[in-house]
Amino acid sequence: LTDKEKPTITSSTDAIIRIVKTTICGTDLHIIKGDTPEVKSHTTLGHEGIGIIEEIGDNVNNFKVGDKVIISCISSCGKCYYCKKGIYAHCENGGGWILGHLVNGTQAEYVKVPFADNSLYHAPSNLKEDALVMLSDILPTGYEIGVLKGKVKPGCT
Repeated sequence: LTDKEKPTITSSTDAIIRIVKTTICGTDLHIIKGDTPEVKSHTTLGHEGIGIIEEIGDNVNNFKVGDKVIISCISSCGKCYYCKKGIYAHCENGGGWILGHLVNGTQAEYVKVPFADNSLYHAPSNLKEDALVMLSDILPTGYEIGVLKGKVKPGCT
């Protein structure tokens, strides 16, 4: 374990989240093996998580301190060409897969989430964190690849 400073708001669209549940993705294992050389040494890994908002930037409008949120594995500005087309992983304004890759991620007590209004989702209060964390990356990835892109339907083999 490594002690790190609590992240701070650096953009008016940031939110600081206290992590209550996270998980390890196969991508994290590839980073540890050295398959993703652009990840700098000592970057906190993780791009999936559930947490409580501790602080928000002045231009965060959809959330408030104390909200329980699902942290998207993809950060997006919501305004650029690709975000408007729903291709959030190609955000032109510093989004995409950045948590645990280009900036410190969710395998920590706190994480700074950029573009909070587009990169966080309100967590339903009636679901446990073990179920909610699956909505952060694992289930959306399967849905996008299998259902949307692969056209898999019930009964397909």
